[in-house]
Amino acid sequence: MIKASGWPLAPELLTAPDADFNARLEGGLVPLHWACAEGKAGVLKYMLERGANVLDVADGAVSVAGRTPLYMAVHSGSFQVVMMVIDRLKALGAPPPDEALKKRLAHVFRASHADAKNRLQQTLKDWERKAPASAPAPTAKGA
Repeated sequence: MIKASGWPLAPELLTAPDADFNARLEGGLVPLHWACAEGKAGVLKYMLERGANVLDVADGAVSVAGRTPLYMAVHSGSFQVVMMVIDRLKALGAPPPDEALKKRLAHVFRASHADAKNRLQQTLKDWERKAPASAPAPTAKGA
């Protein structure tokens, strides 16, 4: 799966038993951020099952600095990747996205199947209802 995903570096960096999917690699590439940005659902699932941290904010390159895995997933346009990241964020008790990111989500998936749009809307409502009130929300930085 890793070889077929198009991962640009050595597959062993992702398949080693002690792989760190949030480690900064060559040129600042972070495996988790790459999987989110490229819409690689299978690779993302693999990483999440092995402890990848969806709260990790990108640093380094100006083009990605400050962007969250959720922002990168939305940018990929992959509904499946977005929902996997959202589900993990909700499970961690992270705050829901800010209004700008919610609007970006609605815009990106506006032409999706009605079931997908409804699932996204319901997920965001549930997340809002269950969210802790004190933590800052993920933003649409760079949108």
